[in-house]
Amino acid sequence: MNGLMARHLALLPALAILALLSGLPLGSASAVAQACLSPGETREVVASGAVVPAHAAMRAAEAAVPGGQATQVDLCGAPGSYVYRIAALTRDGSFVTVVVDARSGQVVSAR
Repeated sequence: MNGLMARHLALLPALAILALLSGLPLGSASAVAQACLSPGETREVVASGAVVPAHAAMRAAEAAVPGGQATQVDLCGAPGSYVYRIAALTRDGSFVTVVVDARSGQVVSAR
């Protein structure tokens, strides 16, 4: 296990406690705020093959938002549950947050 995975796994007990205290189910995506990785950590995870490259997630996000253009991409979460959070600018100038499953490259939500 590399250092990045060990650091993220070390956070899981604390995150579970926070979820329990909040009264939300552990499986709830809203139960625990997902911390985003630094650019260096993101490069490490992408290079390991654990997630699709950011450009693939951006293409999926732009396809989910007609006329949308990805302006910011962050890899967030922990090993086994990474997601890309992507800000997409729409034609009318508003922003949509698109969440893409980082393993599959499939859009999870767009709001």
